[in-house]
Amino acid sequence: MPSVEWLAPNRIGDLELSPTLYLLRFFLMKKIGKVDTRSLATAHGKWPILLFSLPFIGLGAFFALGGFGLIPRPFEGFPRSPVFGAFGVSFFLAGSTLFVHALRGLLNRRRIQRASERHANEPWLLDFPWNPRGIRDPAGRRALGSVVGMIFFGAFLTPFNWVIFFGDEGSWIWWIVVGIFDLGLILGVGVSLYHLAQFLKFGYARLSFRSFPYHPGDKLAVGLSGTPRDHLKATLRFIEERYETRDDGTPDLFFYQHYDEQKELPNTAGDPELEIVFNLPDKTEWVTQLSGTPVRYWELVVESERPGIDYRTTFPLPVYGRS
Repeated sequence: MPSVEWLAPNRIGDLELSPTLYLLRFFLMKKIGKVDTRSLATAHGKWPILLFSLPFIGLGAFFALGGFGLIPRPFEGFPRSPVFGAFGVSFFLAGSTLFVHALRGLLNRRRIQRASERHANEPWLLDFPWNPRGIRDPAGRRALGSVVGMIFFGAFLTPFNWVIFFGDEGSWIWWIVVGIFDLGLILGVGVSLYHLAQFLKFGYARLSFRSFPYHPGDKLAVGLSGTPRDHLKATLRFIEERYETRDDGTPDLFFYQHYDEQKELPNTAGDPELEIVFNLPDKTEWVTQLSGTPVRYWELVVESERPGIDYRTTFPLPVYGRS
């Protein structure tokens, strides 16, 4: 079980919770399966982490190019091997991931610092680069990111498979290890193709904000366009993302649902936008926080069961406390 400091805030408005109620509130949260994080904050958004990633990138590229024979042998005895090149690729990818996370965190911190000078009493403009008119769903970015990720993963596994099928490293341990990763690649490719087909079939959707921002206790009125117009279901929910330690000691990202409300939407084939209205709970601690820790936010999930490929998209919502 996570430590107390990882749990939900110990205040509800001006009321401070006792330790017993504090723990009870955690158990009342519903852990859900979810894959798309909305966090703009990162634990690696610091200059030392960015600088720490550079040797991994440089050495990884050097070992990969040398191992695959794409550059002259730098010194006598330097191994020319696809396996050595693959290890170089793994170092390069690990360093690149750290670099991107660090750069993302630094850029977000810089954006917040600049915005704080102009919008000291408007926290919603510090938290996320909102467009007050509305937001477009991430279907295209998700499909592209999924496909590109599988391409990189496949490229990483290629030399290991080459060693298994065409090299001398044919022991059963190699077969099992590489086979497990290949199975993960096959499953990942299937998910990527599904996301791509989903995007090609439905395209982008857009959510228009009838007001900006929304506050706890307000009426949440939005306009939805670019989606199928029949058999639609909308779910308003409040999510909290937390890094917690698993039983084996490894950290992982978990998602907790504090609140959800579902509505069946009417068929409106002739209207340019579908009007959706919810009443937000009047709980001052349930507000969107995408740049802080823990990450917490309201989102709208729109779903529809379709022949072949189902429709599903999500939109974050700008719900903040009154200034």
